[in-house]
Amino acid sequence: MKITRSHIRSILKEALFTESKEMLPIIVSRFENFETMNRIANYALTNDIKGALSDSSVNHENLDLDLDEMKGLVKYVGGGEDRFTKDSVVPDNWNADKVYKFIKDLETAWLDSQGAASDSKHKSDPGVKEREVIGNSLTMDYIDFDDIKNITYQIRKTGGVPVRIDIDYSDPSVGGVDYANITADQIKRAGLSITDIEEILSAGKAKLRKKSPPVQRTPSMYD
Repeated sequence: MKITRSHIRSILKEALFTESKEMLPIIVSRFENFETMNRIANYALTNDIKGALSDSSVNHENLDLDLDEMKGLVKYVGGGEDRFTKDSVVPDNWNADKVYKFIKDLETAWLDSQGAASDSKHKSDPGVKEREVIGNSLTMDYIDFDDIKNITYQIRKTGGVPVRIDIDYSDPSVGGVDYANITADQIKRAGLSITDIEEILSAGKAKLRKKSPPVQRTPSMYD
């Protein structure tokens, strides 16, 4: 089997990368911080999803935004358009299609890990059933205990008896407000009481909107 210089360079680069764990300068710029994307590009060379997720410089809360931006940069690697610094390299085993697939697979794995972590926290936080009832009213599986503070609620009564809880939820992820109500029957079917829901809302520092007192109007002196 004939080994070409190209193969030798590829073998040496991969060996050096594996041994030193240093990142090749693939996606680098003097004007923008592409560190996370450059590290992802390096992990893509060996399809190392596990390594990328174990890297704290990659696995952060806004990774999805970096991945979206990276999709627009991959095409410039080796493109000869001076998009990156002059010392940037194009690895011999660089394959844009495989990098795009790696980006997609990494995002899927990251979302799965985020969901697993969130589910674990949900089970360990107070008021599991109560937060599931509140979340279901907002078309979610549950609401995080930390997000209860974004709720404003009001207890509605009929004949002095609580019949439902009206909820305004200011969703921090989208900046909008969701409106929902939870009836006494819904709460009862979950094996809970309105008091149970009130207590977890209070514990999570939700804001209680009290009923406004009736306005006392002074009769017109001309009536």
